[in-house]
Amino acid sequence: MSFVTIVGIFLSGFVPAYFAKQIIMLITDLIFAPLFLMRVKTVSVFGLTFFMEEEKWKVSFIKPEPMIQHEVRRDSRKVIEGSNAKNCLYLHLVQLAALIIAAAALCFVFRGLFFKSGKSVFEYLAIGSACGMIFQVLWRIHVIVCTHLIYMKRTGGYLDSLLERIRNGETFTQLDLKPLEQSGFKKITFLDRKIYYPIYMCYLAETGKTQAMHEPSAEMMEHFRDKEFTVNEVLAYYWLIYYFSAVVPNKENADILLEKLGNIIYDDNLTNGKRVLAYYVFEHEHDLERAEQLVTEGFASLEAGNFSNAERILERSLLTQLNTLILNAKFNTYTGL
Repeated sequence: MSFVTIVGIFLSGFVPAYFAKQIIMLITDLIFAPLFLMRVKTVSVFGLTFFMEEEKWKVSFIKPEPMIQHEVRRDSRKVIEGSNAKNCLYLHLVQLAALIIAAAALCFVFRGLFFKSGKSVFEYLAIGSACGMIFQVLWRIHVIVCTHLIYMKRTGGYLDSLLERIRNGETFTQLDLKPLEQSGFKKITFLDRKIYYPIYMCYLAETGKTQAMHEPSAEMMEHFRDKEFTVNEVLAYYWLIYYFSAVVPNKENADILLEKLGNIIYDDNLTNGKRVLAYYVFEHEHDLERAEQLVTEGFASLEAGNFSNAERILERSLLTQLNTLILNAKFNTYTGL
């Protein structure tokens, strides 16, 4: 075999290592997340998506992608005082330990192949998989260090404090948010903006500062337009669909986002999903009966979900606004959102 062929086979071994990492982290989180007051809320396997809603697992579909994704969130059923950063760190260390054990086991099994001459295709692939697992361990260490020693000391800590204030009963209006660039942090990454975006949109929607939605929404849309959807971006997608339906109607952009979401938003029985879809149906499909039905379902589910006080106030306000628009449209007084 030529050197190029050997390198190609070796690197191909990184692919099963990548999927093995995803599976190991999913299993680890399913088992250990509850010990740290968190739980797995969404699991997506090549597009087949399971999500937790009202203590039951439900099934939906997104565009099939060669990925195994899952999302871990703070367990809203449990009372947690203060920041959850330490619990996140402990869970991340458990994940790392599981990956190290898997990598060590794989290297032990294939230890005789590393210095063997005249290796076969399978043997090069096996070595590539072992090295791929080592790479996944090193990359995970990098992620943990960046997250907890750098990110949480800067914008991550700030965002965690905002979420803590919401959990303690403050409304989005009381947060008095500004663009992230005005927060005083010297280095702001796009990841910071993407995580900040949903909570900032909540604040802007509640205070009626829709003009301030334009710049961050345009930036998010350009990012998501050609990027594959991941399950931890649902809230950002929801707010973009709301923006392109209720604030600056743009059916083309809204449809791009809906296609990426797949059936997730249609299978979502919680208030925010109903509200976003209701605005889309009202503005872009002009189906008043369907929009009114979605608003009614949104109101009905408002008390059922584990929402914070801030979320309930915001969702009730936005549903009421749309309900008024629907009634006006029925009496031919609708003049646009």
